[in-house]
Amino acid sequence: MLPRGIARIGALALTATVLAAGIGFVASAADDTASDDAPAATQDPSARIARQLDEADDGGLVDAYPPPTVTARGWLVYDALTDEPIAGVEATTPRPIASLAKLMTALVAVERVQPDELVTIPAAVNDLAADASRMDARAGEKWPARDLLRAMLVYSANDAALAFAYHLGDGSETRFVELMNDKAEELGLEDTTFASATGLDTPGTSSISTPVDLVALAREALRDESIRSAVAEDEVQLTRPNGEKLDLLANRNPLLGTYDGVDGVKTGFTDAAGYMLLVHQVDAKTDGELLVATFASTTEKTRISDAKALLGWARPLRQQLRVVEGGVALGSIPVQRSDERVDVFACDDLVTTARVGQRLVQEVVIPRSLAAPVTEGDEVGELRIQVGTAAEDQDDTQIPATVPICAGSSVRARTRSDRILDYASDYRLAWRSGVDEVEDAWSSLTEQAS
Repeated sequence: MLPRGIARIGALALTATVLAAGIGFVASAADDTASDDAPAATQDPSARIARQLDEADDGGLVDAYPPPTVTARGWLVYDALTDEPIAGVEATTPRPIASLAKLMTALVAVERVQPDELVTIPAAVNDLAADASRMDARAGEKWPARDLLRAMLVYSANDAALAFAYHLGDGSETRFVELMNDKAEELGLEDTTFASATGLDTPGTSSISTPVDLVALAREALRDESIRSAVAEDEVQLTRPNGEKLDLLANRNPLLGTYDGVDGVKTGFTDAAGYMLLVHQVDAKTDGELLVATFASTTEKTRISDAKALLGWARPLRQQLRVVEGGVALGSIPVQRSDERVDVFACDDLVTTARVGQRLVQEVVIPRSLAAPVTEGDEVGELRIQVGTAAEDQDDTQIPATVPICAGSSVRARTRSDRILDYASDYRLAWRSGVDEVEDAWSSLTEQAS
C-alpha cells in the first residue's frame, strides 16, 4: 500500500531488446490485466512449474534459440532467480532417480534432528552391496548428525542414509520412507514416490520422480543452510567416534570446482535409473541462478557433457540491461497552491538483468503534487522495473530494480509577502466584482424606468 497522496502509474509501455548468442529477442511489458488463476505462492510448486513449462513452449524461445541435443532422456533447465522453467524435455515423465532420493532423506532429517544429535549406525549397513557408496561407518557407532549429513550429500554415503532412516523411523526404513512420501505430498510433488532412503533399487521397486519435481525438491532443500553448505563442499574429512580418521570423501558432483559458478547439488546412478545429475549454478556477472536436472544420461561421461551443454545454452540468455538512462524525462508534477509544474527525470541509469523472453513491467511512483520549496535534484519519487513472469506468477519475494526520480527545477517557498499580495489581489477582485454587480443592477432598473 502506498502512502496517502502517492500516485501509482503502473505498467507503462516498455520494450527492451535482449541479445543472446547473436539472436535478438524482445522482452516486452506485461499488460495490466488481472487473472483468475491462483497466485504462484498458493500453487504446488510442481504444478506451477509444469504449467509454466507448457506456456514457455508456446513462447517461441526454443524455436528462436534451440537447446542442444543431449543424451539425457529427460531434462529441465530452470531459472531459480525468477522461479520459472526455461525449457525441458520429458520433464514431467516419472523415472527412477537413484541417489537423488537422498535429497529428500536430507530434508526430512534436518527437520527432525539437531546437528549435534548422536545417531547410531544400524546393522543394516552390513547388508549394503559391496559396490554401494559408503563412508565406512560401522554398525553400533554413534555419529553426530551433521557428519552423516555431509557424508550423505557429498559422497552419497548409503550407510549415512540408512542411519537417518533407522534413527527417525524407529528402527524401520519402511517407516522412514513413509515420512519421505508424506513430505513429498506436502510439497506437492505429484509424480514422486520414494521406495528407500538411499535411492538404491530393490527388486521390483525404485524411487521415482520427474525433472520438474526434483527441481522443486531442490529449491526447498537448498533453503536449508546445512544442506546448501554440504552440497557445496569439495571434500569432507571425518573422524570416527574413537578418533580414527576416515579416508577423504570427495564430492561426486563432477561439475563442482570445474564449471564456473556450480555449487551443488547431487549425482545419482543405478542400472534402472541411468546416470543422473542435478546442478545449481550462479552467474556472478548477471546474478543469474540456474538449476539443471538431467535424467538417464547414457554414460558417466555424457552425464557431464549433457549438463555442461544445457548450462552453456542457458547462461547467455540472461543479459545485463540499461533499461532507463539517467536524465530521461518522465513528465511533470504540479506544485501546490501554484500554477507552476516541476519536470521530473530518472536520477540515474536503471540497470538490471533480464532473460530472453521475460516481461519487463515499468512502474512510476510519484506524489500527486509537490509542496514548495522544491530544489532541483530533490528525490520526489521512484521508478521501478519488475523482471519476471506473468502477473499471476509474481510474488512478494521478487524485488524490483529501482532508481530515484528527481526534480528538474526549483520552486521557492511562498513568503508572507506573497500571501499578502494574493489576499490583496483576491480583495480587489471581490471589490471589482461587487461594483460590476451594482452597476449591472442599476442599468437594469433605469432601463425598466424608461
